[in-house]
Amino acid sequence: MRLRHIEVFHAVYSSGSMTQAAKILHVSQPSVSKVLAHAELQLGFSLFDRVKGKLAPTPEAERLYKHVQTLFEDLGRVKRVASNLQEGAEGRIRVASTPAMGMNMLPALVGEYMRKNSHVVFEMETMHQGELIGALEESRIDLALAFDPASSPSITETKIAQGDLVLITPKGYLQGKPTPIRLMDLVDIPFIRLNNRSPLGRLLEAHIDGVNVELSIIAITETYHLAGALVAQGVGVAIVDQITAKYFKNADIEIIKLDPSLTYNISMLQLNGVPLSRVCQKFKTHLTELISNEFNPTTTLK
Repeated sequence: MRLRHIEVFHAVYSSGSMTQAAKILHVSQPSVSKVLAHAELQLGFSLFDRVKGKLAPTPEAERLYKHVQTLFEDLGRVKRVASNLQEGAEGRIRVASTPAMGMNMLPALVGEYMRKNSHVVFEMETMHQGELIGALEESRIDLALAFDPASSPSITETKIAQGDLVLITPKGYLQGKPTPIRLMDLVDIPFIRLNNRSPLGRLLEAHIDGVNVELSIIAITETYHLAGALVAQGVGVAIVDQITAKYFKNADIEIIKLDPSLTYNISMLQLNGVPLSRVCQKFKTHLTELISNEFNPTTTLK
């Protein structure tokens, strides 16, 4: 089958009529009938039967359509990639991060860069970890920031800093408890837990299971910022990343180190084999330097 045959077959099958297929393809109905007949001649079997005045796919057409649909999905993705590549022109930077970094850190870093590079246009998004890889593969974004991302053969990961999970509590909530604090010291304390769908949630879950501690869990959330907001309401404590903790440091919240410490990587992601534009490369260097300085080994919690 030629590509035009496939296109007409898909339109007729999807719409259920020659007339609707012609409208979808912006051609005449006789043209659709002619192309479909030529396709059937080449194939050596019928694709549709007329049943009570309506078109009904033959069993062969049913099997063929499954493969044609996959092809159309791939073609749709090619169109999206082409459109995204067209939009990702010089002078435009498309960057995404996980929500924890997108709430405070990324806007601050972008803002500092924009003050020195006013000609650059930014497109910014927050996504969960799994969405970042797809956005890079479809060229919707140029760069992504993530905590301990899963490896992917299509993605280049550059580890740029290492952070610590920390405990955040309402001020005075744990008066008399030792610092740094151990999980066993939190047994009777209302605890807001990260779920295991995020990398840091899985890191924390493994640590809790490893020390065999039963915590008094009052809420479970995937969003670190939501965990921090609950702590700010005074209902319990949570273990979150340093970026989230810093965001809430002025909300009558204390930040306490853990014993032992739990570390995670902050990584920059980009698509393999696709060179960054000069402006994106410059911004990548800016991000790497500032984040590295923020999380260098001498950084202390305040």
